[in-house]
Amino acid sequence: MSSRFTSSSIERYNDFSRLNPAIVGWHVHVKVLRRFHTDDYISKGGLGLLLVDDKGNQIEALICSPLTSHYSTFIEEDEFYTIMNFRVVENSGFTKLTRSDFKIMFYDGTIVKEASSFSQDDYIVATPFGAIFNGYHDTSYLITLVGRVVESSDLTNVTDEPSVIGGYRYSFTIEDQEKKTLKCCAYGGVAIECHDRFRNVIGTDVTCVLRWWKVYQLLDGWRHVRIYSHPPYSKILVQSDADNVEHS
Repeated sequence: MSSRFTSSSIERYNDFSRLNPAIVGWHVHVKVLRRFHTDDYISKGGLGLLLVDDKGNQIEALICSPLTSHYSTFIEEDEFYTIMNFRVVENSGFTKLTRSDFKIMFYDGTIVKEASSFSQDDYIVATPFGAIFNGYHDTSYLITLVGRVVESSDLTNVTDEPSVIGGYRYSFTIEDQEKKTLKCCAYGGVAIECHDRFRNVIGTDVTCVLRWWKVYQLLDGWRHVRIYSHPPYSKILVQSDADNVEHS
């Protein structure tokens, strides 16, 4: 077993809300909400994590290559860990998973330990459709939407090769409780998943959730918006998966 992965004892941990780059020695207790591979110019070949602490605060963590191969062997979604000896850096970029001012960045001395679970529920905080129509949403942040799927297109592939997963597209419309609607488009593997999971619930009262999707404004005016899946972050849930939903 890796020296960076051992059982944790009872210790005191820092909340994500206290993290800042001016102080070192942080020690956090986390649940992994999302694990994804990154391929941008900063973290090419890296591993990204979306973490939540026991107060419900969320923060993104970044593991750059060549450390990726080590940590990817044991860090899993929906599992709990303690992390210490990491850097705290600015949460910059065109797309952000959380509203935290900072991110966590692993380095060679970062220690990850298996940890006990904590009682904080993973409540899903949804963005109201009205906030998008009224222009109150900052499009640099990915959002969560909750509603029912009222119509959809066929699943298509923009390439000539069905084996090319990235070529798949699936468009659909989601409606909230106030009958406001938003047009959405999923890409790649998410498109296939949406097609498979939504086809039996279209037009029903089954609740569907889009987690970590991107708002795009196509024309002037906030009613001309589309919601797109945003690789590698986006995920979908349907009713039984989405019991813990709150509206912001």
